[in-house]
Amino acid sequence: MTSHSIGIRSLAVSFPSLIRTNDYWYEKFPELAVQAQPKRVRLPRTSQSTSNDDGIEIWSQEVAPYLNDPFRGNVERRVLSHDESPLTLEYRAAKEALEAANLHPEEVELAICASQQRFAIATSLFCEPIGLSNTSSLVRQLNLHCPAWNLESTCSSALVALQNARALVQTGEYRNVLVVVSQFGSNTVDDEDTLSWSMGDGAGAFVVSALKPNQGVLGTKIISTTATCGAYSHELVTDAQGVPRMRTRTGENASMLAETAVDFVRTCCKEAATAAGVSLEGIDFFAFNTPTAWYASVCTRALGIDPERTINLYPRYANIGPVLPIANLYHATRSGKLRENDLVLVYTNGAGATAGAMVMRWGDVALGAVPAPPISVTPEQEKIRLAGADSRSQENPPIHQTETLSREQLLAAEPEKRRQMLETYLIGWLTTTLQLPPNQFTPQQSFASLLDSLMALMFRSRIETDLQVQVPMESFFGDNTIAQLSEQLLNQLVLVNLIATEPIDAAKTHEEEREKLSL
Repeated sequence: MTSHSIGIRSLAVSFPSLIRTNDYWYEKFPELAVQAQPKRVRLPRTSQSTSNDDGIEIWSQEVAPYLNDPFRGNVERRVLSHDESPLTLEYRAAKEALEAANLHPEEVELAICASQQRFAIATSLFCEPIGLSNTSSLVRQLNLHCPAWNLESTCSSALVALQNARALVQTGEYRNVLVVVSQFGSNTVDDEDTLSWSMGDGAGAFVVSALKPNQGVLGTKIISTTATCGAYSHELVTDAQGVPRMRTRTGENASMLAETAVDFVRTCCKEAATAAGVSLEGIDFFAFNTPTAWYASVCTRALGIDPERTINLYPRYANIGPVLPIANLYHATRSGKLRENDLVLVYTNGAGATAGAMVMRWGDVALGAVPAPPISVTPEQEKIRLAGADSRSQENPPIHQTETLSREQLLAAEPEKRRQMLETYLIGWLTTTLQLPPNQFTPQQSFASLLDSLMALMFRSRIETDLQVQVPMESFFGDNTIAQLSEQLLNQLVLVNLIATEPIDAAKTHEEEREKLSL
């Protein structure tokens, strides 16, 4: 017999004991700390309009308040200590979820790692050691006697796992599903890379079973995010001891994360609500994955909802990937923001994989143990404040729009003047955005001391918008200078212009030859 009232029965989270604050980087890299001193950073407006329909405008406005923060909204992150392992956290979360649901090992029927038989789902992003995941070890340690498989969809893994679990239970083939989700990314980034500021570790677990009538999953929408493939690069390297590790860096296609953020959340959430037969106005609580400090604000503005109807745990946990929706649901339930029979919408966005939204009628969800509290994060830091043109404070007045330069203007100028025009344009953006006097910039200055990955992403987006030419992210890192970027852009623009005009000239020549032949 099948049941359609299926959803989350219990929920647990597990985090490392080590809480790493920003002081870690100040102490380990004094020279980095000097470079990271706060600047009066401004974000030049990309247009006169501040319409909520402009996705990149929303993203740009919501990121702007964090540009004056050298750590871009990062406050704390939980990272594995030498005495902990991914399996330790996964086991603890899974065990607490099973205990909260009052399930014995023999009542679990299948294990899926990131199934009337025993069912468990585990999804892990950046698990160790490299190779096979911890699934078999986790199942054995939990004393489960059931088959297992792996499931992975980057930061949407938890939602995709829940969708699969619900479908399998709905058919009547399985009854109880244990979903274990984890990410351990702190060891996949170099401490010198600003990407390391945002990487946290953690695990979460939940049991999927039949619930009371009318509770559980009501509607789902999953879409492809292949447009963001290459936003991050992953490569196999060896450390100083010769141990192989995965290394993660900002990829060439990182700008697409910003350009697609608003469209993805609107598409998924609106269609999931339609599938559930409800409106966004009728949703009581929203749980967004929050891989950056401003992501909750972007989603809130994109959907036009009250910030009190969601939560932002980024200052507490930083980016914990697919564990984010589980942590948000756990803390929302624990704090009373999410109650039984409330309508909740969960949204996740996995780079280069899938984005998805799911509407649920929340049940009487049992919770695991409370994780350790933050050591320095305040409620004020976790409060969602919407930026945008209409909410700029008097202390942060709008600035004059940066002078733009179009491809047409550049190519219409005399060849000997184009390089200087480009350098002036690039220095103008840096001057306005970093709020530094123009005499502090020279064409021979490298970007290393000026831009982190976020600023480079914004700079690249502005150049590509104005000049209509693609720029590799690597052009903004290392020893690359303003002069080198100018030369690279000029060469690309000239080449693009030649390619664009050649077919026209060839057609004209062919037509002239036809006229001669006809005569």
